[in-house]
Amino acid sequence: MLSACGDDDETDAGGDAGGGTTTTAAAGAPAGATTTTAAGATTTAAPVDDDAVPDPCTLIAAPELAMMLGADPGPGTSSAYDPEQRRICSYATGVILAVELADHYETAIDIIRDETGEDSVHEVSGVGNAAVWQDTGDGMGQFIAQGDEYFVGVTLPGGGQDVGQVVAEAMLAAL
Repeated sequence: MLSACGDDDETDAGGDAGGGTTTTAAAGAPAGATTTTAAGATTTAAPVDDDAVPDPCTLIAAPELAMMLGADPGPGTSSAYDPEQRRICSYATGVILAVELADHYETAIDIIRDETGEDSVHEVSGVGNAAVWQDTGDGMGQFIAQGDEYFVGVTLPGGGQDVGQVVAEAMLAAL
């Protein structure tokens, strides 16, 4: 499946902390890194870069994301080929969350239309500044929504447009 969320080559640590979290300096991690502990799970996050796009693994608490998806996607793995432009969060279940600079939205949509054809991309109103659902069949696809500063992408191995829209709206609200 072609994905505006895509896969990147460089990986850094990421996590998905739920409610009741504790954040501390990470022993043995890179300078400026933090360790977050929530509900028995510990993740180490890379140092915060003020110029970096927000990490999608941190936008929605794990229990909330599991509720939206109807199942626990497991831990997310954060990656960024160019963290000043785009970051993704990949889950073993095939769910991918992405955050990218808003001014790249039209280019991403054009690439998807060129690669998969006009018929697979459907405009969706009422979400962010603009939004589309790319249907790849059998409830699979990706929901992409543009906010003011960033656009978000939600790639789903199942669950359909409604689930993608709920997750995208939550991501936009968190930005």
